[in-house]
Amino acid sequence: MKTAKRFFMATRFLLYLSALSVVWGDTKEDLEILAAAYPGAFELVPGQGIRLPGGTLLPYDDGKQKDFETLLEDPDLEDMLRLPYPPGAPEKPPALNEDPGRFRPDAFFRALYGRNEAEIRSALRPVQWMPSLQGPRLLISTRFGIDKKLKNIIADLEALGPEYHPWLMPPGGSFNYRPVAGTSRLSPHSFGIAVDIAVPSSHYWLWEKNGAGEYKNSIPWAIVEIFEKYGFIWGG
Repeated sequence: MKTAKRFFMATRFLLYLSALSVVWGDTKEDLEILAAAYPGAFELVPGQGIRLPGGTLLPYDDGKQKDFETLLEDPDLEDMLRLPYPPGAPEKPPALNEDPGRFRPDAFFRALYGRNEAEIRSALRPVQWMPSLQGPRLLISTRFGIDKKLKNIIADLEALGPEYHPWLMPPGGSFNYRPVAGTSRLSPHSFGIAVDIAVPSSHYWLWEKNGAGEYKNSIPWAIVEIFEKYGFIWGG
């Protein structure tokens, strides 16, 4: 049901560095923040967009009017930054379609993390999840130090104490080259930049009865804050 699509995975953490903390609408500011968040990944073209390796210009604004479904399927850079990510505990449930992080220009992410599965895999490394609990090794991208950030996150999570273990073990997975369910769009897991935890406790809208349901969350906020501390955003 369309009204349920405001939420994707309540237990997914996706690395977006600092790029989603901006206020949408200022071309110069948005592009400068993207350039600072992903140093050396592309050439900044003031007032226009970014030039990807190989010479392709990715425009900031493609000039198209878009409904929510089109924003998901064909976003530009302006659309990607349209919804600021609010760090910290929310004061109220998110509004309908308030989903920062879901508008992902495919060409942008391929330029950052790899043009195809082989290139993406070449930049992955295994990081052991919760080593004190003998957790599995998760494949994660080394681009922009994501693997190092995840190691710091894991160290902080281990310091939380055993009462948090039910939400941390076993993890739901990391790298998985696949489309988002029911679409042709690549999942962020395809780039090795997303981690799922606590699958038994999640409230993914597709798993709810008839694909519907009100906003739910059972993930302790202490876990979310640790991921946010290192630049990840939360799908919940």
